[in-house]
Amino acid sequence: MTKDKNKFDFDANWYEVWMKQTKAFFDSAESNSGLFTPEAKLKPEDYLDQMNAWVETLKAQWKLTELHEQQKAQEKYWKEMSSMCMEAADLMVKQWMQRAKEHNPVKNVRELYELWLNCCNEVYAKAMHTKSYQDAYGEFMNAAIHHWKSVLHK
Repeated sequence: MTKDKNKFDFDANWYEVWMKQTKAFFDSAESNSGLFTPEAKLKPEDYLDQMNAWVETLKAQWKLTELHEQQKAQEKYWKEMSSMCMEAADLMVKQWMQRAKEHNPVKNVRELYELWLNCCNEVYAKAMHTKSYQDAYGEFMNAAIHHWKSVLHK
């Protein structure tokens, strides 16, 4: 994000952003380490409030900020990505609960991270085949190409 919290920074170092999000995932999961006690592993539904609070931390990372005029063409794409993140977070909680019911509970933060990545992959794989995502991605790529053409011709 930029210093102006209402503007999205498309010049960000995306590797750094990813690493910060990954660190935030592990830090917030560790701070909720009660979710990995023997009791929580067996009956995660008793810890649903704590799980949902933690998931909201994940979702907050993808809440959209206001875009500047030049970035409006990319807005649809970022909304799609944000929506997919929300869907993946909800799917993760559902699968977390299901695993406990099947006597295969999430045992630690690393397993939870793997579950999160699998849910993201599943949601993204489905979304790639939808017209709304394809349209948004097409607009995003066209805007990116237009931007680079304008930058390279200067």
